[in-house]
Amino acid sequence: MNRSTLIMLRQSLAVAALSVFGALSIAPGDAASADRVAAADTKAGPNSYYPPIVSVDTPEIRFSPKGEVEAQKRLFFVDQVNLAAAGNSFPIVAQAVGDRNATLVIMNIDSPEAMTPYIARAMLARMTSVTRFLPEISDLGLSAEFDIYNMAAVLGFNRIVVTDGRNFSHKAELESAAPGQ
Repeated sequence: MNRSTLIMLRQSLAVAALSVFGALSIAPGDAASADRVAAADTKAGPNSYYPPIVSVDTPEIRFSPKGEVEAQKRLFFVDQVNLAAAGNSFPIVAQAVGDRNATLVIMNIDSPEAMTPYIARAMLARMTSVTRFLPEISDLGLSAEFDIYNMAAVLGFNRIVVTDGRNFSHKAELESAAPGQ
């Protein structure tokens, strides 16, 4: 990954991370745009956005959202991921789908290799490594605990699905920490 792509990815993830913690406010759209988000396609799952699930993980989630997280913030996050991934050596497309856009789908595109649970976990680990070393996360003292799973949970995602879009999908169920943790 070249330096400019890495910088763009870091900036995009920083914006997303800061918006989660309230350090950056995202202006809410007008009522019509909120209605469009609420009316977004609520059908999610195998044969809609990804092939049937082949493997499942349940990572430890240490952080949960503070109150209800708007579906628009999840859409903003995937937009930032897609902008950062455009044209780099990590060819992915991210989507927020399902009821209230609570499923984060990451599709590995242009990969000639067959996907496996190990490749899916490696993709998530790569996203974690970029997130973990953001100065904004480090300054909050969360660098060791804040991985892609916890970032997704804080954004209000219930699950992450990594897929090749052909015949493989790996799901991570995000079970939130107990209230107050």
